Amino acid sequence: MDSFKKLLLVISFTLSLYASDKTSVFILHSYSQEYAWTKKQHNSFVETLNNSTEKFEFSSEYLDTKRLKFTDEYQEYFLEYLKMKYAEINPDLIYVTDDNALNFIFSNYKKIFHKQIPIFFSGVNNLDMQKILPKDVFVGIYELKDIEPNIALIKQFSPQTRDIYFIGDNSNTYASIKKELESKQSEFANINFHYLSDEYISKIKSQLPTKPRSFVILTTIGNFKDSKNITLLPRESIDIIRENKNLIILSMEDSYMYDGVVGGYVTSGSSQGGGAAKLVLQYLEKGSLEGLESIDKDSNEYFFNLKELSNSRVILSEYIARNSTLIDNDNSIEGEKSMFLNIFTIVFIVLFFGVVTMYAIEKKKYKHQAKKISKLEYLKSKLYAKDQFINKHLSPLFDLAYWRLETDKEKLFVSKELLANFVG
Repeated sequence: MDSFKKLLLVISFTLSLYASDKTSVFILHSYSQEYAWTKKQHNSFVETLNNSTEKFEFSSEYLDTKRLKFTDEYQEYFLEYLKMKYAEINPDLIYVTDDNALNFIFSNYKKIFHKQIPIFFSGVNNLDMQKILPKDVFVGIYELKDIEPNIALIKQFSPQTRDIYFIGDNSNTYASIKKELESKQSEFANINFHYLSDEYISKIKSQLPTKPRSFVILTTIGNFKDSKNITLLPRESIDIIRENKNLIILSMEDSYMYDGVVGGYVTSGSSQGGGAAKLVLQYLEKGSLEGLESIDKDSNEYFFNLKELSNSRVILSEYIARNSTLIDNDNSIEGEKSMFLNIFTIVFIVLFFGVVTMYAIEKKKYKHQAKKISKLEYLKSKLYAKDQFINKHLSPLFDLAYWRLETDKEKLFVSKELLANFVG
């Protein structure tokens, strides 16, 4: 029995040494694991850390607040769930995405882990959190929905446009975005901003403009529900919105780049997650959050669907086209991947047939040379036989002349004595 206990102690000690070699990260997402925006942030965060020289282990949880109401009752239930699940786990740091997860962790992280832990975030729209979050605990990447470049795009596409419609799902995230848009509205005196927000997509659909070539901008749409109170996927909501053929649909988020959406100056989930991971690496290198600042600068990019640009009959300026990500199919950069795959395939085929052709040419040349060599060898063998015959049969009769084969020429050498006899 004592031996068994000792073995357990050795195993536990070994595991503790192994575990201490890794930085443990607790991750809490506001939405579900299949929500495109969340998935991009998560994957970029994890990949950036795993590509470093440090070792990490991750534990992930999802509030799923696009499908579940973020009520006090639900938060209390989720808190009890985490307290029970992580009672014996103390992560080295925490990473959260989007506003609901940040708000939840801000209020509850000490109740879950019973200690102060550095907390990193991304995808947060509420800039007021900068005044609230203690800088010795929280640092991260704010998500800015930059309206100016999108307004400039619309003016470029259609200089006569005076009305722009912003579509949102009436969520907390939408409220933060709307607040930011309203603060900028006075900068566009000749443009009327119309805010269409509701929990139900049917009400949004009934408010959409009917004027041809009306511009609508998607802000956040992951919380829309249908008439049966079922939360729709962003793709499904966009399919309903695009039934209105009068619309040119722009987006402020790269995860909404489905069929029917032209594009726009968008926030990037991958940039958000990767940026948060870089802050983590800086923290691990320094050993503290001192000197690290949250990033609220513009990290957006131009992102367009080529097919939808053509369908909407809009043309990008040379500058924007040169500085844009251009795709030719829906949902992310799979179009670019397909393009590169097609190019690779074409190059491979060209190289393959080039090699085959060169091989055939070289093989033909080899056969031709081999045939010439064979013929030459045959001639040499015939001449050699003649040389042997003459030397064998004529030399004994007179040693005055002899035959010799020099490469491909036959020569008869005559002695002075024989030549004198012929002359005499």
